[in-house]
Amino acid sequence: MAGELYPHESIHNFIERTVIIEKPQRYVSKFRPTVLEENRSTNYTKTMGPTKLEVPIPANYLKKHSKEPKLPEIKQVKGHYPCTAKKPGIPTGPFLPPVSTPTKRKTTTTKGAKQTPCVVDTNKGHKEYHNRNSGLVPVYIWKKDYGEVPNYLMRRKAKHQKALEEYNMNLKKQEQHETMKYLSDKECQAIIEDLKQKYNELNAEYLRLPFMIDTPSMKNRKVRLEVEMKQLEDDIKLLNRLESICKNK
Repeated sequence: MAGELYPHESIHNFIERTVIIEKPQRYVSKFRPTVLEENRSTNYTKTMGPTKLEVPIPANYLKKHSKEPKLPEIKQVKGHYPCTAKKPGIPTGPFLPPVSTPTKRKTTTTKGAKQTPCVVDTNKGHKEYHNRNSGLVPVYIWKKDYGEVPNYLMRRKAKHQKALEEYNMNLKKQEQHETMKYLSDKECQAIIEDLKQKYNELNAEYLRLPFMIDTPSMKNRKVRLEVEMKQLEDDIKLLNRLESICKNK
């Protein structure tokens, strides 16, 4: 029947058929469950450590000297106890030792020679004896005038003080010379009279000028007389005002 439906010379035999290859089952280790269980129990990440940590309690804060190593406690050895019993008393009577009485004999003690001071300056034991100019011996602190002000400084200070006193004296004299002198009433009145007399003389000279002034010299003379007369008027008014103020006081 099959040979009749699909003969050997059928064209269907030239069609390529897909061959299905069955793959073998993947290898699974028998220790896989134990490894998974271990990973699940440790629960460590690759770089950040365990995922969950125990949250510290606020009462267990870091205390002072808690990280320092502690020495083991010293245990007392049994059998060693402090002595609490009293000592026997001092014997009295003839048992006391004889007391030595001081004698009047003088004892002489001999002193050794004074050694010269030295310094060991090398690891081989080389000694260097102190010299006055070596710099190792204090010389200047044993002088009589050590710690006192030198004479040249005292002279300089006295010279400076004298120059300062002379400067203050000259300054005081200059101030006294430059201060204004208080005039008495008679002197002030005499000065006013002199100014009035000079003003009258200039006024008389001013009145003698010609009516027609056409030359530069005459013009300059007139201007000079007017300026001088104006200055004298101002000085007389000022002196009269000062005199009235002094009288009112």
